Formats: sequence, C-alpha cells, structure tokens
Amino acid sequence: MRYQACCIVRQLSKSLESIVFGKQHQKFNPVCSALTRRLYSDLPLPPAATLLQNDKQATVVLLGTVHFSKQSVEDVSQIVRVLNPNAILVELCRQRVSLLELDDKKFLEDAKNFDARKMKEAVKGQNFVSGMLHAMLLKTYADIAKELGVAPGGEFRRAYHEMKKIPGCKLFLGDRPIQITIARAFQSLSVYELGQVLYHLTTANPKPLDKQQLERYKDKDFVQAQFEEITRDVPAFKKIFHVFVDERDKCLAYSIQECVRTVPEGPRVLAVVGMGHVDGIMKYYGKMKQEDIVPLLFIPPRPYYTVLIRKGIKFTFYFLIFSFFYKIIFG
Repeated sequence: MRYQACCIVRQLSKSLESIVFGKQHQKFNPVCSALTRRLYSDLPLPPAATLLQNDKQATVVLLGTVHFSKQSVEDVSQIVRVLNPNAILVELCRQRVSLLELDDKKFLEDAKNFDARKMKEAVKGQNFVSGMLHAMLLKTYADIAKELGVAPGGEFRRAYHEMKKIPGCKLFLGDRPIQITIARAFQSLSVYELGQVLYHLTTANPKPLDKQQLERYKDKDFVQAQFEEITRDVPAFKKIFHVFVDERDKCLAYSIQECVRTVPEGPRVLAVVGMGHVDGIMKYYGKMKQEDIVPLLFIPPRPYYTVLIRKGIKFTFYFLIFSFFYKIIFG
C-alpha cells in the first residue's frame, strides 16, 4: 500500500506537469518585469480573492468561491482580465474533470430526475458505504441545483473557457481523487460515529437555500458558525471535515506549489477553490513537501466491523436459503 500511495503521488505530480487542457507548444509572451510585479500588488481583485504570492518567483491569486454562485463565476473572469494568467488551477480531480464540459441545461434536467439508476452509478466501483456517501453528496448537489436553478461548478467551467482564450495558458487539476477522500472519511469513523452521521444525513431537514443565503457562505464567520453548529449536534462530523477540508487544504496547497514550479517564464497563477479551503491553503502554502502528501493519499485497511458486517450478511443469506429448502424438504 505504501508503494501504491507513492505511485499516486507521482501520478499527482505527473498530472500537474501534463496539460489537461490547452496548447502545450504555443509560446506565451511573459510580462514579468519588476515594474509589473509591483503593479500586481494593486490588482483590483474581487473581495473573495487573495494575493497568495507576489514576488520575483511568481504571482499567485487565490479565489474562494461558492460552487452554486453566479457572482463567483464573474469573479473568475474579473481576475483573468487583470492578471492575464499563464496557468489556472481548479479544485477538481481527474474523476470530476467532466464537470468542465457539463451541459448546464442537461444537468438541471437530470437533477429533477435523480433516480435509483443514478444512485447505482455513484455506488459502482466503491464499497457500499463509501458509495452511498458519494451518492448522497451527488443527491445534495442535485437538490441545490434544482432549488436554485444553477448547475454546480460554474466557476470551474468559466475558468476553463477563459483559459482557452489565452495563448499558452494551461489548466491544472489540483484536488485529491474523490474516491480517496470518501474512503478516508468513511474509514476514520467508528461504527457508532458512522451510525450518527448516516442517521443525521437521512433524517435532517435542511432549510431551503435562496441566492441571498448562498452568498453568505463567502463570509468566513458564517461558515465557521455553521461548522460549530453541526459538529455540536454530531461530533463525528469533525473527523469528516478534517478529511474533506483540512487534508485537502494540504493537497491543494501542494498542488499550487507544483503548478508554480512547473510553469516557466514568470508564473502568474489563478487558483480557483471553494471558500472553505482558502484559510487552510493560506496556512499551508509554501510549506508542503511530497512526504507530507504521501500519507494523505493512503487508503487505510477496511475497519474490522465492515468485515464482520459483510460476513454477517452472508451468513444470514445462507441461513435463509437453508431454511427455505429445509421447509420444502421436511415440511
């Protein structure tokens, strides 16, 4: 497993060094004079953006977004106009890259008909509980999209389309594979904690979101208050948030570092991530090494209780078959 994790790290580095979208050999005319560098400190950035790095090595703008917000989509275009980046990094992995070419109308139509077949597709290729967690995540996205009439990931699609307009600009995928994140979250929980989480997810009655409420998620104090409320009700969510947020903050920070390292001729990087990752990336950026990332890409062995549950279900199934034929033969 250790070797497999190292391979995944190399794949992550390789994905950063390869072009996901963009023309590799088109020469870009870099603008990286000392005067221009000084001007970058006065960039008219939107409130949700942060100048993460601005020195002789690189200029990096970090944009925090709300995934269903139209304003976040416009923020991407505003930064592209003033920064003219030669690299754009998005909070996506290879498993979610199809989001970049998502047809908004088709997604909204599918969201209205999120049925058992789509649930089955989400579970496919994963163990049952991890698959169900993934399916519930997709169902949540579908419900929000249906409520607001906006498909998720619009800011990533805008970044992709803006990248195609800039000669020589490249698009990088910076996130950890979603299957690893879900598996690590699931396997960090005890049986009792897993029961708590599943019970909350299946019985909670979330308040409907409107567009004004959605924009409040750009307020870090509001997000922190929401986090404290849910972890007070269900303490097990602290472990899940650690895996989904803190661990991915480290992976994203490392990916941005690698992006800067691999882009020649004065990197000007725009990193587009969810608002919940901004503080963590600012905390870890410039400090992450590959050996820090290897453990975060390792999937621990399945907890003992999953083996017991599986064997218990199999035993019950065999017992029911035996009972059925026993009654037929012996009346």
